[in-house]
This record gives sequence, structure tokens and C-alpha cells, in this order.
Amino acid sequence: MFRHVFSHSEIFSHTEIAHFEAFGFVVLRGLLTAGEVTRLKGEVTTELTAAFGGLGTDPGDEGGISGDYLPLTVDRAPFAQSLIADDLRFFQGATELTGSPMVPAPGMAICFTANAGWHTDVGPDVRGVKFLVHLDPRTAETGALRVLPGSHDPAFARRVERYLSRDPMNQGFQPGLPTPDTVLETEPGDVLAFDVHLHHCSKGGEKRLAWSIEYMEWPGIVDEDRKKLVRGLIDTDDDYSGEDFDQDLWPVWREWAAGAPGRASRQTALERLELLEVPGLT
Repeated sequence: MFRHVFSHSEIFSHTEIAHFEAFGFVVLRGLLTAGEVTRLKGEVTTELTAAFGGLGTDPGDEGGISGDYLPLTVDRAPFAQSLIADDLRFFQGATELTGSPMVPAPGMAICFTANAGWHTDVGPDVRGVKFLVHLDPRTAETGALRVLPGSHDPAFARRVERYLSRDPMNQGFQPGLPTPDTVLETEPGDVLAFDVHLHHCSKGGEKRLAWSIEYMEWPGIVDEDRKKLVRGLIDTDDDYSGEDFDQDLWPVWREWAAGAPGRASRQTALERLELLEVPGLT
């Protein structure tokens, strides 16, 4: 299925939007063309290699989900830069899936070097959607994303957490508790969209190239506490304080923001980031 021709008023089908609402995820088959995947993979590979001296350099000894993570918003990666807010499929697509105006976090170049146990990406009660693009084929054995459908729902999520808290693996015993998860196998060009509160994990695979981006619900300008909460999710400066790359060569927002004039959708995203007082825009 090819999607590079689409309506400006509707990007995703009613079925795709309904699936996201009901189950917290949707697999968008062929959202990127083969040429776009080639460009994106080239930019991700080039910039990760330049920043870290190779691919998959993280030894995984500091906790968290091991891998090389790089904000990919610089002018040297024009296609990845354009996906943040210039491309209807992502910035406007996030609004279609959630039904709310959104504000972007920086797009990320990633090389995962380990698997991740069950987790969610955002704890606070803020609506959001994450797009994940695996740049090579991913199967159940090679690190495809696994999700617990419906676990973005708060009541179901609490039951899931209680169940997972009883897992013998938490005490180092094998095997772990079985879960009724769904494996989202993908080919290059497929895009995974999932609620930031959805429980997900991965198994198998080694160095896995990907690009991802999150969009959070725009809180408006009245509720200062809500603005601060969303700003904390968007402002990722502290996340990179320990990363071994030159943050002057890979600024999080500066070059992307400088390119906003003449691009209406990027200008809209920038204005929302400015109203949130996200640092590093100039």
C-alpha cells in the first residue's frame, strides 16, 4: 500500500483512527515510501556514526533502555528535520489520532542495543502519541515491538501493573508471567503509532536502527501547571546531559527553529513551543 498521495483533510482512515482509540496503537503500513526510508536511514546512520563514532556504542551499563539516542533536528538531516512538523503525516496525523492539537518533541535517531521489558513512555496524565519507524525489517525474533492492546486505558493499566508486579522475573526467577501481547512486525516504510501510556516491550535482535518522535497534547496558555507539565515532557535537555556527543554540533531545537519562517506548520509548532517556554529555541 502506498500513501505518499493523501488528502490534506484526512491522512488516516476512520478504521485506523478507531483502532488507535480502542487499542492504543495502529500499524500504518507503507506510510513512508521506499525512497523516503532510504533518505531517513541514511541520515540516521550518518549522524549517529558522526556523533558516537559508530552504531550501537552504548554498553548498556547505566540502566534504562540501552542504545544510542540522538536528537535529529539539524540542517544536515533535512528529511528527518522536515518530519517533525512540516509533514502532514506526523504533526497533523497526531492530531487526527488523538482529536487534539499537539506539540512536538524532537525527532530522535536511535540504535537500540538491548531489549526492553514492559513499560510505558510517559507517566503523567498527558495525552500523547509516539511514532516509531524501524529502518530494517522487524519480526518477533528480531526485536519487533510487542504491545498489550488496550493498556493505555487507565483502569486496565492499573490491572496490568498489578499483574506485572507479581512477575517472578522481578526477583530474578525464570520464566516470567505469560502476557497476551501482540507482536507488531514491520517492513521498512511501515510506521507504528501508539499511545504514550500503552504498555510495550521488545525481544530479540541486536543493533536496531530506528527514528521516532512524540507529540503531546497542546495544553493552551491558561493553565500554568499544565504548561509546566507538558514542557517537562518536551524539554529533553537534561536527558542528554550524560550522552557522549557534542551538543553544540547537535543542538536540540536551534537549527530547526531557525528554519520556521515560510513554513506555516513548523511556525505553528514553534509558536506553541515558545508559549511553553521550551529552552534552546534560539
